[in-house]
Amino acid sequence: MGLKPGNHTFQMDVDPEFFACFLESEIQNAQGVMDVILEYSETTMTLRLALDLTWKVPCGRCLEDLTYPLQSEDKIVVRFGDKTEYGDTLWILSKNEFELDLSQTIYELAHLSRPPHQVHENENDCDPKMLGYTSNDSREESKKLTDPCWDALKNLK
Repeated sequence: MGLKPGNHTFQMDVDPEFFACFLESEIQNAQGVMDVILEYSETTMTLRLALDLTWKVPCGRCLEDLTYPLQSEDKIVVRFGDKTEYGDTLWILSKNEFELDLSQTIYELAHLSRPPHQVHENENDCDPKMLGYTSNDSREESKKLTDPCWDALKNLK
């Protein structure tokens, strides 16, 4: 390996083109950086990863754009062995390996840091015009979906 023992700092840009490489990605419009501190010694490497992205996504209630910070940190220990194996926090690299591919790790960190629901925190921040469409339709729709066969079950106690 061409690195000298000690700490080495790298920064990788992460943009929408990165997420376009993953067909199953739920993140399309995110931009930011992944900071990597690589602590290298003769027998091991330790990767300290810090992801800092800004994600633009439509609100699930009103479809207006929202901006979420996607931030995550992780640590991966890399050891050298006979066969290459990747675990969650321990990677074993064969002596023939000379590159580290962090793309899958960046993808996973970004997706794991997503909020569970992509909606305005306060419903009052949503577009009232769009809320009018969705709330009225859903109430009327729920009334239409009742089947008279099931109405008898409502009287059971």
